[in-house]
Amino acid sequence: MKSFPAERQKDLLVEHGLYGSFAAHWVSTEDINEVARRLQVAPESAMTCDFQTAIRPYEPTSIIRLVWITRHAPGWSHVLTLSGTTPDSEILSLERLHVFDLVHIGGIDRIYPLFYTYDGICSGDVFGAREYDSYSEDLESTPLTPTAELLEQYLLIMGRITGRFYDREWFSSKGLLCRIP
Repeated sequence: MKSFPAERQKDLLVEHGLYGSFAAHWVSTEDINEVARRLQVAPESAMTCDFQTAIRPYEPTSIIRLVWITRHAPGWSHVLTLSGTTPDSEILSLERLHVFDLVHIGGIDRIYPLFYTYDGICSGDVFGAREYDSYSEDLESTPLTPTAELLEQYLLIMGRITGRFYDREWFSSKGLLCRIP
């Protein structure tokens, strides 16, 4: 499980304007319409678009809840929060789905643990889920590890779990821009 991406994940986030604030969920289904349904998005309100179109209204401090939902890898969807509060992992995980969520707030240099939720129950951070130990066994962190390095490590773990790291192709893919009620 010691695979690494072609490019540093943080560098891609910076390049695409996401490093200031970043919140994402990885959901163990390829069906992005099902993910939107779980988030109670009205089908007629979802707009298919690429990342560049989705990011235009990007305002992490807004109260309007906007997400961009994409297929991430075989068996996985990705929910990128563009504004407002993050989606509920418990709801996304019902009916035996695995959900991982990550929140980084660059302005105050804070990162929350990489949380893992399965079938409506949050198990805490991914390091408490023994089934995922092998994805992080070669990574080391301490309480003094810089936030940027923790973010990189969490994104490495997610790339290893899903089988896909962030890449330029993902940033040019199409997804659903959705407003969550």
